[in-house]
Amino acid sequence: MTTLGQLAAGIAHELNNAIGVVSSKTERLEALFMELLEEVHPEASQFFDFGLLFGQKVSSSEARERGAVFEKQYQLPKDIARELARAVPANELSAHWLKNPHLAIRYWQMGRDLHDLRLAAKHSVGIVKSVKQLGRADIRLDEEVDLNSTINRALALLQSDLRRVSVRMRPGSLPIIKGSQTEWVQVWINLIKNACDAMAQTTEPTIDIQTRCSRQRLYVTVANNGPEIDEATRRKIFQPSFTTKKEGLSFGLGLGLAIVKRIVSGYGGTVAVKSDQDKTIFRIKLPVEGYHGETEHHLRG
Repeated sequence: MTTLGQLAAGIAHELNNAIGVVSSKTERLEALFMELLEEVHPEASQFFDFGLLFGQKVSSSEARERGAVFEKQYQLPKDIARELARAVPANELSAHWLKNPHLAIRYWQMGRDLHDLRLAAKHSVGIVKSVKQLGRADIRLDEEVDLNSTINRALALLQSDLRRVSVRMRPGSLPIIKGSQTEWVQVWINLIKNACDAMAQTTEPTIDIQTRCSRQRLYVTVANNGPEIDEATRRKIFQPSFTTKKEGLSFGLGLGLAIVKRIVSGYGGTVAVKSDQDKTIFRIKLPVEGYHGETEHHLRG
């Protein structure tokens, strides 16, 4: 683990400069776009601003369902109706979206893409820090974290992976915990990306995410209908560098689920996997209060 930590620290040092450039140039592009729109298309700036501020808050499956409603309700072409459903997280469209939907969608997409680029750059910084900490347990983090919100952020970052996947999110009412938002986004990204990879050959891939709080415990399940994980694989699946993927460096590091376990354990929680021919379920359990573990993470209800 020490060798792995040293290797990760060296890689992280090289990546930090590149991430810094991406982050600073993203901010510069945002400012330039806003200035240009105010000069050339001031009426379009509201759509750009909406995308930049909120990004895309609906999943692909939700966009398909609501797009079909918009198509009939407003007599819109199918592709336009679906894009408007991605942009507007409401059951009705206001007049300014309908006046020139092609223009509105185009500038909303520009804002959304910059929003996602900014979010990805920020998240990348957290990933680098987390990889550097693979061999450490002394992490002091005290942000207020809404787990449901971090799951939604992860889904937004994985839009391209989820285009062919039906996602069902069933959020419960959860207390705020103390910790790192970036770490929890990373947990969900690893679990959801793992599910997407597992379902590559599944005809109708589905991910079901559920959160709830019961008896001073938080529970989060991430289920998918991919192929069964055999018992031998389940025993090793959270070990660093264990992987069944053979498609190249980006898919073969095998660190994703090991990082999930490290982060969850740092909060005094557990992560387990169950799998059969119908579905695979990753289940995370966290204490809400009264936890006095050896790590420096603390939760509050």
